[in-house]
Amino acid sequence: MSDPVLTKVPVSADPRLLLAMPINERQAKAARSRFKTDKQGNPYVLRFTLLNRFLHALLLIAITILAFTGLAQILHGNFLGSIMLQMLGGLDATQGIHHTVSILLGIVVVFHLLDILESTVIRRQTPAMLPKGKDLADAMRVLKVNLGFSIETPRYDRFNFEQKTVYFVVSLGVLLQGLTGLMQWFPIQVTEIMPGILVTYAGILHRWNAILIILVVFVWHLYQVHVRDHNLSIFSGKMSVAEMSMEHPLELEYLQKAAALVGSPTWPVKIEMNLNSEIEKLEQAAVAGTTQGSSSPKGN
Repeated sequence: MSDPVLTKVPVSADPRLLLAMPINERQAKAARSRFKTDKQGNPYVLRFTLLNRFLHALLLIAITILAFTGLAQILHGNFLGSIMLQMLGGLDATQGIHHTVSILLGIVVVFHLLDILESTVIRRQTPAMLPKGKDLADAMRVLKVNLGFSIETPRYDRFNFEQKTVYFVVSLGVLLQGLTGLMQWFPIQVTEIMPGILVTYAGILHRWNAILIILVVFVWHLYQVHVRDHNLSIFSGKMSVAEMSMEHPLELEYLQKAAALVGSPTWPVKIEMNLNSEIEKLEQAAVAGTTQGSSSPKGN
């Protein structure tokens, strides 16, 4: 069985599509530690840490409970809402559960922000969810593929543009829910410093924003990750090397090249990342072969 770290990664012939990246010893060792082997001897990559999975599980539980208790309050005047309220022990109990879980969600958000701050300030790592110009280019490539104008799919890094979009939509939605929820929870304090009509507007915004979050999380995100891609790595924490090469080839390439540097006598060491797809490489090779063929001397 080949070592996933030592697997050769093809190098692009076009220097414009190469990204030089300096790697220090700590980054190389961290990359090497993410390659694991299961009991059957199959190599895999540790994609998410235990903290990542724990925070995601708490987030999923909190949003699910908040969605159910929130909908029960919104629909309290009809048959479905009355059944939901009865299941939860009445309106007061439902509100109590909603407020308690909202505090839990706030704690999860704080821990997540602290984790980002620690990785950015202490470990000097750029947040993987940070949008880049490549994400827009990837979105345009996927659009061309979906419209039938191309068969070239992008090479994704740790997160693709769809995952980043869901992340920021949910993040902004949760922050907005927290603000509007606090305004409704403490209306008297709010009206002491702001016009009372803002509490009414906060209630309307809270309701429709909640529906948007439910659609994004339980329809869009659930389908695109777990149904369409069958990706359960956020729960298990691991993804096979073969799956990584298909779903996140740029991240796998970085891990392989960085891990292969462990033991280097000098630091930092630069690695070159290939930003083009396999199809682009084949097209470049074909163009290069055609050019060489046309420039070679013809026989008499």
